[in-house]
Amino acid sequence: MRRKRLDDDKLYEKMKKLMLSKRLYLRRDLTRDELARELMTNRTYITRALKGRGLNYSQFVNSFRAAHAIDLMARGRYPDAAPEEIALLSGFASVDTMNRYIKKSAGLTACALRERMAGD
Repeated sequence: MRRKRLDDDKLYEKMKKLMLSKRLYLRRDLTRDELARELMTNRTYITRALKGRGLNYSQFVNSFRAAHAIDLMARGRYPDAAPEEIALLSGFASVDTMNRYIKKSAGLTACALRERMAGD
């Protein structure tokens, strides 16, 4: 059992590095199977590595997307962009999903976060 946990930890770290280095999270259509191919593993191992951290695949990918959206807003690169545009630029399929994950991450919706950042 300990060996599986070590393997899961290594795979999880590889997954995070790959997501950041290739920015795979920007692809709205990224599937678990495609991520598995990139990592030369299978979807079962990905699921197990994520489950060990209390995450599912969507939560894992969307956390990167939320961080990207927050970064776009913080840098002010798209000050006039509508929330829909920020969502698309970040890999989200919808504004609702982006808002849900940004709220989990930052405690505010995208619009409220943008307003707060503009006031700072």
